[in-house]
Amino acid sequence: MTGPDDPAWRWEFRVEDFVYARLAEAQTAAEALPPGPAQDAELNRIDSLYLIANEHNIWIDARGRSAAACLTCTATSGVPCTTMRGLARLFRDHPDYRPGWNENIDDPRYRSNVYKDYKRRTTIYQERKAELDAFYARFDLEQTAKGERWRCKACGAVGEEWQPIPGTYDYPHAIGTAAHRHPTCERTSP
Repeated sequence: MTGPDDPAWRWEFRVEDFVYARLAEAQTAAEALPPGPAQDAELNRIDSLYLIANEHNIWIDARGRSAAACLTCTATSGVPCTTMRGLARLFRDHPDYRPGWNENIDDPRYRSNVYKDYKRRTTIYQERKAELDAFYARFDLEQTAKGERWRCKACGAVGEEWQPIPGTYDYPHAIGTAAHRHPTCERTSP
């Protein structure tokens, strides 16, 4: 970004402004519907979109500096976050929509992991559950004085101990390494 004369300057705020303008238009249209279940459903849908957008506004400090991210995302996930850009994409037929806001989804030249994740149509829970179910079918996760380790349910073999780093990474290292370090085993107990 170079300055106010550059059309791309502060584009991240333009995405937010675009989303809120479209939501305001939708709110006005919903309020014009006859009172009843259809109006209630539309107003609730718009309120839900407002709630999502509200959580993903770019954070600005008291001096007007942008933190380059919303409060719930990190700067590495892009500016603005994928959530705000996804909300803008709801209105991609609007003349003020800029396709560049979502080139990581819409343009095959720029597709990234965001596109792959979105096309899988799965949740983090579904992915984690499959991995955890496979782990716990074969192993136990034991707490030790030094941290944690895996133990094979069939033969009793154990993995090396790992100390989790509190507050930084929730994934137990033992779960990711157990199947690789202990691919097969022979049952040693009856």
